[in-house]
Amino acid sequence: MGQYLSSNDEDAVVKETSNPTSNIRDEDAVVKETPASTSNIRVVCISDTHGDHENEALDMPEGDLLIHAGDFTSFSKLEQAVRFNEWLGEGKLSKGFQHIVVINGNHESNADWKQRTPEILSNATAFLKDDQVKVSVEGKGSLTIHGTQFYWPMQTPNPHYDLIGSDVDLLVCHGPCKGLVDGGSGCKMLRKKALELPKLQLCVSGHIHGAYGVVKEGGKTFVNAANCGSGRKITKPAIEVEVVGRKA
Repeated sequence: MGQYLSSNDEDAVVKETSNPTSNIRDEDAVVKETPASTSNIRVVCISDTHGDHENEALDMPEGDLLIHAGDFTSFSKLEQAVRFNEWLGEGKLSKGFQHIVVINGNHESNADWKQRTPEILSNATAFLKDDQVKVSVEGKGSLTIHGTQFYWPMQTPNPHYDLIGSDVDLLVCHGPCKGLVDGGSGCKMLRKKALELPKLQLCVSGHIHGAYGVVKEGGKTFVNAANCGSGRKITKPAIEVEVVGRKA
């Protein structure tokens, strides 16, 4: 179910499992049929579901933490956001998620209900918008997660990225980093920031539907979790990545 990746496996080859057009490729990580360690935190990554989140093609596995990297609606439709929140609540029960973290995509960034997003997404642990949260997973440790607002790619420094703390373990940003599962359309400044973060294990993005996949760079795992193909219908499964929680 889904696609599995161990973020700390340093000597295996990534293999594509179920999507022949996926971008999962890397010499330093491995997609597994079963999780590598029960002591690691299982992060399920999805993005760009565009109101089609109930599609069976999402093939979402059980996990400890669910990350949605934005565009949970199509064109800011409020009814889709409401249904998405109901679905998140069902996922907590059926998939065992201890935490759910969501950010905006470009389809939500200008919604007339954007100020009410945290209220609408009441089943999420956190809706992040240039902010961070620390979550703890029972028996597995804690993670610090930063989620950005949606920004178009920049060639000059983005001051909002200065808000990303050096203690961040997981970075969630709708647009991908340049050259890292970005389809040639990522952000140079975001890449620079992500690679500088000393404790970063995982960066989850979406936005570029055709760039779905996983790569590693600088000892960090970069996921483009965009599940939709053309027509904003889900054609690609959730991606699961294992990360190491910080012990108290």
